[in-house]
Amino acid sequence: MSALTELAIRKFPHPTSGSVKHFDPSLPGFGIRCSAKGKSFFIMYGEKRRLKTLGKWPELPLKEARQAAKQLLISPPLVPASPSFHAVRERFLTDCRSRLRPSTVERYHYALKEIPDRKLDKLPTEIEDPNQLKALKALFNWCIDRNIADRNPYIRRKVRFAVRDRLLTDDEIVAIWHVDQQPFSDIVKILILTGQRRNQIWRFDPSWINGEELTFPSTVMKSGRAHAIPLTGYRAHLPESPFSFNSWSKSKRRLDKASGVTDWVLHDFRRYFSSTMAKLGVPLHVTEQLIDHRSQLSGVAAIYNRYDYLKEMRDALMAFESHVQNLVGKTRPTT
Repeated sequence: MSALTELAIRKFPHPTSGSVKHFDPSLPGFGIRCSAKGKSFFIMYGEKRRLKTLGKWPELPLKEARQAAKQLLISPPLVPASPSFHAVRERFLTDCRSRLRPSTVERYHYALKEIPDRKLDKLPTEIEDPNQLKALKALFNWCIDRNIADRNPYIRRKVRFAVRDRLLTDDEIVAIWHVDQQPFSDIVKILILTGQRRNQIWRFDPSWINGEELTFPSTVMKSGRAHAIPLTGYRAHLPESPFSFNSWSKSKRRLDKASGVTDWVLHDFRRYFSSTMAKLGVPLHVTEQLIDHRSQLSGVAAIYNRYDYLKEMRDALMAFESHVQNLVGKTRPTT
């Protein structure tokens, strides 16, 4: 392989995920890292093969990057003391809030807050929780780009989320429904009645209501596109102002204890919603329109079919609400 050139760097493709390193054989340890967002020069130096980012290409030309790399190899910098994990975590989350979706920042926040504070280079590597592992991989990549860390100890760990198949029963839905724990219980009731995602509901704003529709803006949607559903009986549980709520874990534990229902998560309401809609005879494409899954209308079909299905969605929501009201009107089951 020949030495790196500006032309070769220009031709290096951007990977869709992760990063790819291209080393310069003319200068050991020197190379360029290509990611989906850009290309950055780096140098590995010292006995522990520490990695330092030199700058982004093309703002930093190859010639200047190679000179900076040579200087580091001749006079390696003193290794700074490893910072506190909690201090780095707060900087990372602050930066994330300026560039990522609120739902992503929220997941990072809850995943990282349970990790005890210690020096950044002393964090345990045997972490198994997939949410924590995913958040730590992102945090260390962020640290490397800012010369806070020289390696990502989790880079080779695979993030494996368990496939959930928990289907709540009608009796469990009734038990959960009858727990009065404001404002959490109102959020829960809306999630049950609409099949929407948690992030959409707890961030609800009254300005999203337009006539007889509730339109979730693209900023709270996993799909990144606005999503409209008809307003039906669930509107009785919508607040007059945005929900003021952030104690998810404690509220969920209290709800479990009061209802007697365990081993479930809020996202399981979407599975109950979809399964019950099928039982009620609602066509799959209408259910998927409601929950913003578009597997039935994708590709060419999604391009040409612009019908909004609002009437069909309204009928489906009203049928589902009638089903739930028939359930919760009965005597609460003993758990």
